[in-house]
Amino acid sequence: MLVEKIVEKKGKHVITVRDNSSVYETVKKLDETNNGAALVVNSDHKLVGIISERDILYKCYKTGKPIDGTNLVSDLMTPADSIFVGKMEDTDNYLMQVMVEKQIRHIPILDKEEIVSIISIDDVLKAVVESSESEAKLLREYIKNPFGVHAYKQ
Repeated sequence: MLVEKIVEKKGKHVITVRDNSSVYETVKKLDETNNGAALVVNSDHKLVGIISERDILYKCYKTGKPIDGTNLVSDLMTPADSIFVGKMEDTDNYLMQVMVEKQIRHIPILDKEEIVSIISIDDVLKAVVESSESEAKLLREYIKNPFGVHAYKQ
């Protein structure tokens, strides 16, 4: 399945936070919007990174920094030059392979030059399972040939 279909099902929307936002504000926004990651932009609305629930949890834990108004997103985000970006014409299998190999759970998706969505490993896995189930069903039908009719001549 193409990523385009995953984005179509999920919808085109991207959550953003400012790099000078507090970690607490970001957690609140992620919770309110039921998202696991947000793109981080600066005052010029230029992409400077991505931050996920996992970034916040583990980086706060490892540094001993509390999740409060004193920590900034810029201290915990993954910088833009380290972000893997998917494209609408990528396949679900390709993204799954990249996400597993690079141990990432969220990928921004580009449509031409614009980021139109962020998809999660959950979104990708659902698409892979759906594709596999459809393929398996078609193969079972082909094997059983329930109609007993062949479209070809011998």
